[in-house]
Amino acid sequence: MTKKVFPLNPIYFHSFKRDSFIFYKLMIEVEIRAKVQDFESIKKRLEEIGGRFLKKEKMADYIFGRAKDLDQEHKIIDGRFSARIRQKNDKISVEFKEIKRAGAGMEFSSPVSSVEAGLNFLKKLDFERAFTVSKIRETYGYQGFEVCLDDVDVLGCFIEIEHPCKEDNDKAEALKECENLLNSIAPNAILEPKKYGDLMQEVINENNEQ
Repeated sequence: MTKKVFPLNPIYFHSFKRDSFIFYKLMIEVEIRAKVQDFESIKKRLEEIGGRFLKKEKMADYIFGRAKDLDQEHKIIDGRFSARIRQKNDKISVEFKEIKRAGAGMEFSSPVSSVEAGLNFLKKLDFERAFTVSKIRETYGYQGFEVCLDDVDVLGCFIEIEHPCKEDNDKAEALKECENLLNSIAPNAILEPKKYGDLMQEVINENNEQ
């Protein structure tokens, strides 16, 4: 019998076999974000503690929302899902992200053949394109953490530290570990609770008011 495999992103899903199927268990992502002036001291500190450079990517996130999921400032209501088409070099995926500004949210990701295919899919789900977030990302690995150094168009330089956990009960401890690592490698960073999408929407709102 042919196995049925669903093409889900392995960063957020853990697979296990049962009979002739491969099942995927949802992983919860815990992340923190902080504004930084530059990346040089952070890279040096990562090297000192044994962090590994993994990759450098040019990324474009085409952000989508649904009218029923937006507040008066056109931001996603907490607990609802935003959608995006992510283009990383030559790889394209459609992703859904649960917006949890005070904690960890679920993420779903699947590759698509083209940006146009992703647009057609999201249109059928009533998502409308809002804006684009473009950035250059350098990714490092350290003891199960993913450290991302993001140079974001319009918004500036940020560091993101991510750690997956399997259960809701693990989120508080994972968040504390992320904060400890941030204090170690970027002690002068300023925590930014807002997501890039919220920050970009604020810029758009300010420009519209002028």
